[in-house]
Amino acid sequence: MPEALRQRPLVGITVNRNYHRRELWLPPAYSCRIEEAGALPLLLPPLQPAAAGALLGSLNGLLLSGGGDVAPLYYGKEPRPGLDEVDLQRDAWELALVRAALARGLPVLGICRGIQLLNIALGGTLIQDLNGPGYLQHCQKAPRHHPSHTVEIFPRTRLASLLGEGHLAVNSFHHQAPAAVAPGLKKAAVSPDGVIEALEDPKHGFLIAVQWHPETLLHPASCLLFQEFVHAASKFC
Repeated sequence: MPEALRQRPLVGITVNRNYHRRELWLPPAYSCRIEEAGALPLLLPPLQPAAAGALLGSLNGLLLSGGGDVAPLYYGKEPRPGLDEVDLQRDAWELALVRAALARGLPVLGICRGIQLLNIALGGTLIQDLNGPGYLQHCQKAPRHHPSHTVEIFPRTRLASLLGEGHLAVNSFHHQAPAAVAPGLKKAAVSPDGVIEALEDPKHGFLIAVQWHPETLLHPASCLLFQEFVHAASKFC
């Protein structure tokens, strides 16, 4: 490997799996954002959970991508109407990845499913389906790069220090969201209907998760989030 590449942090990115078609896939925007911010992306297909610790020893950061629903089994709940198809192996693998990354102190960025997975890994729960009275449209019909609704970023949070406090217009493609927040995590943003839109660990070097999709949202805040994540990862090179 050329020396210039060796000096760049290596960021692992979780991927989606279509179990029926035997396919793995990831929208290219995730790896593009990581590369633009100065790191090298490495796609992480679902493996046996026992492999997580050894694999994380070679990485400088972990990006938890979007995807399907997380099985209620992993947060002590029964399935409710509105729950979509789940992948137990992917869930188990990514939960092991999160715990291994946190044990090493690695930077972690969660996106959409990533915020939900992170909350479960640390002991939180989920709202299984947001379709109903009182909720905004959280799965927009507009193109992915368009903002759909606003979120309020709370003051005195790591997210506010990066993006500024107050309101930010974001895109939205989810029907689940964090419910009970895991111990150690802190709400950093909410939507107008009260849905949690960002979580962070103020005691961790970099542990931020958002419910929207900054990898496709055309806003300067998206670049800032990825740049800060990669900067944190570079400290582990």
